[in-house]
Amino acid sequence: MYQGFYNLKENPFRLTPDPAFMCMTAQHQEALSGLIYSVCTRPGLAVLMGEAGTGKTTLLYSLLSLLEKRRFVTALCTNPMLTREEFYDILMIKFGVACGSSLKSRQLIALEERIRQCRSEGRPAVLIVDEAQRLSLELLEEIRLLLNMETASEKLLQIIVAGQPELGEILRRAELRQLKQRVSCICKLQPLTLDELKEYLHHRLTRAGLPTQSLFPEETIELIYVYTQGIPRLINSLCDSALQTGFALQSSRITASIIEEAARDLELVREVEREEAPPINQLARVAASTVGGAVPAKPLPASAALNGKNGNHAAPEIRIPLDSYATRQKSLGFFGSLMERWK
Repeated sequence: MYQGFYNLKENPFRLTPDPAFMCMTAQHQEALSGLIYSVCTRPGLAVLMGEAGTGKTTLLYSLLSLLEKRRFVTALCTNPMLTREEFYDILMIKFGVACGSSLKSRQLIALEERIRQCRSEGRPAVLIVDEAQRLSLELLEEIRLLLNMETASEKLLQIIVAGQPELGEILRRAELRQLKQRVSCICKLQPLTLDELKEYLHHRLTRAGLPTQSLFPEETIELIYVYTQGIPRLINSLCDSALQTGFALQSSRITASIIEEAARDLELVREVEREEAPPINQLARVAASTVGGAVPAKPLPASAALNGKNGNHAAPEIRIPLDSYATRQKSLGFFGSLMERWK
C-alpha cells in the first residue's frame, strides 16, 4: 500500500527469509563463512545458534542458494515436531530416495546408496534442520546415527542444526554427550548493534528501490533500536508498521512520533535505554577485515541520549560507510568462489 508513496519497488521489511535481502554484517559474514567451511570440508555436524528473530533462517536460505547453484544435494527440515517415521519420510523425499519399504533399516540402506551415488557424481549431501531446540531426544539420536555414514576419509552427510540458545544447553546434557562430541563448528548470531541497524535499514531500503536511505532520520533509528534491541524480525515488523502509519499521515519521513505510534500498535515496550550499542564481538571484527578484503566500518556518532522525542524537524541524511558495506555484500560471490575450490 505504501510502496508507491515512498517510491519503493517492493516491500523492504517483509518477514519472509529472502536471501536477496540478506544484509551481510560482519557477524553474518563470519557465521556464513563458518557454515560454508563445514559444508565443504565435511567434518560432520555444525551448529548455528541465535536468539529468535536474529536471522538464522535467512542465513540458512542464503547458504542453500549457494549450495544449490553448485549442485549440492540438500534437504531442509523446518518442522522439528516429527516422529521418527515422519523424519525419515522427509529425508526420503528431499534426497529423492526411492524406497517402497517403511522399515528403517531398508530406508537407511537406500539413503546411504543415494548419498554415495551423489558423492561419486561430485554432488555432496547436506541436511539442514531448523528450530532444532525443539527436536526430541529420539530425533537428536537419529541425527547422531546419520553421521555414521562415512568413508575412511570423510563424512558422507554433512548436517547443520540451527536453533535458539537453549540448543546449546540441550547439547550439554549427559545423555547427548556423544552427539556433542561430533560438533565441529558452532556459529552464533547476536542482535544487531546500533551501527549495524543503520546498515541494515540502508540495505533493505536501497534493495527495495530507494537510491539512498532518507526515510529514517538519526533519532528515529535510535528509537527503533530502543524498541527492538536490534532483533531483525522486530525491526521489520516495526518499520513496516511505521511506513503504513507514515503513508496514512502522508509523511515523507518516518519521525519519532510515528515510530512511537507504530510501537503502541504492536505492543512493543521500550527496553532499558543504553548510551551506546554493544560492540561486535572480536571474531566478527577479524572476519570483517579478512574475508573478501572488507574493512570494519568506522562507528557512526550516536546522539547524546535515546529519548524518543518527536522528530518533526528535518534531520541530516544517515551516512553509511559504503566501501566496507559494499565489500561485505559482495562476499557472497567470494564465498561462492571458495566453495568451488573446496569442492
